[in-house]
Amino acid sequence: MQRHVIRGADLAIWQTGKGDRDLVFIHGFQNDHTAWRPLIERLDENRYRFTSFDLLGCGASGSADSWKRCTIDEYGADLIALCDTLNIDRPVAIGHSLGAAAILSAALTTPDRFAGMILIAPASTTGLDYLPDEASFDALAHPTREQQLTLARAAFRRVSEEDLHALMSVIELASREHIEGVAQSMRTFTCKPDLADLDIPSILICGDRDRHVPLRNHLATQQAIPRCGLQVYFDIGHVPFTETPDSCAADIQRFLATVG
Repeated sequence: MQRHVIRGADLAIWQTGKGDRDLVFIHGFQNDHTAWRPLIERLDENRYRFTSFDLLGCGASGSADSWKRCTIDEYGADLIALCDTLNIDRPVAIGHSLGAAAILSAALTTPDRFAGMILIAPASTTGLDYLPDEASFDALAHPTREQQLTLARAAFRRVSEEDLHALMSVIELASREHIEGVAQSMRTFTCKPDLADLDIPSILICGDRDRHVPLRNHLATQQAIPRCGLQVYFDIGHVPFTETPDSCAADIQRFLATVG
């Protein structure tokens, strides 16, 4: 593990692999870098260098003074600054859920920064238009532990109690600033009309049984990006790289082979 101060934030960063092609991984809401293990262990470490990090307010990274430092746009700016600090030039950025939204925010700000984007079950680019009421938003922004457990269980089509317990031990490290900041920014993340400006090789990967972000929202995002492929897995939830890791890794490697 390395530690770097990025835009005033104390971030924990991991780098592995011996290759000369950079892949940068950005985890999802209330998670940390360990979420990527099932995918990274299936990719070629002799071809790629893997960089993953814990977002501010998550895992081993520091805490924020305010939820306003833990929004999608702030995390996108952290991603760009992290690549600059580590001298990572035009990586392929791989993000899950919140992390994919942060990649989109970063790409809209600096269109030439990434060689490619892999968006796995990205947060909706039309805001939280699928939430039924204000109570649902409040449970997202200010959850009890029981509500966090319910949200974690809903991420998967099927999950063992052992894996759910391990995930909850990570979720419980997420700060209140992170949780509120992400929820507030997801509500106003309505960048779909701007995605037409992105000229970056991309693929959106999701499951047809995603209970966190509806499939229709994923399709709207994919169709809005000019050069974006699509992979939808049958009977899979919000975390396809955990639920069907072999297929997900194979599809990602096929996409990477097309990126110069």
